[in-house]
Amino acid sequence: MLKVSEEELDAFEQDYQGVKKMILGFESASLPSCANCGSEDTASVQVGIIGRTTRIAAATTKVHLRSNGRPGDFFCNSCREYFG
Repeated sequence: MLKVSEEELDAFEQDYQGVKKMILGFESASLPSCANCGSEDTASVQVGIIGRTTRIAAATTKVHLRSNGRPGDFFCNSCREYFG
């Protein structure tokens, strides 16, 4: 789910060219349901904290950001578990 307004997306785009397209790409992505609880509220796990990735994670619930390590390909926003 998108967590920011269109105006905020435009501001992100001014700082990081192409980030709006990346955010909307994640937002429209079809992600698997949680293997643990069955919830459809899941996110792609991304590693690395830089300005661009923090903006993406701030903008959509479909990205779960970690500073290092990847315990799973996906993260469940409901049960808070990694899977895949």
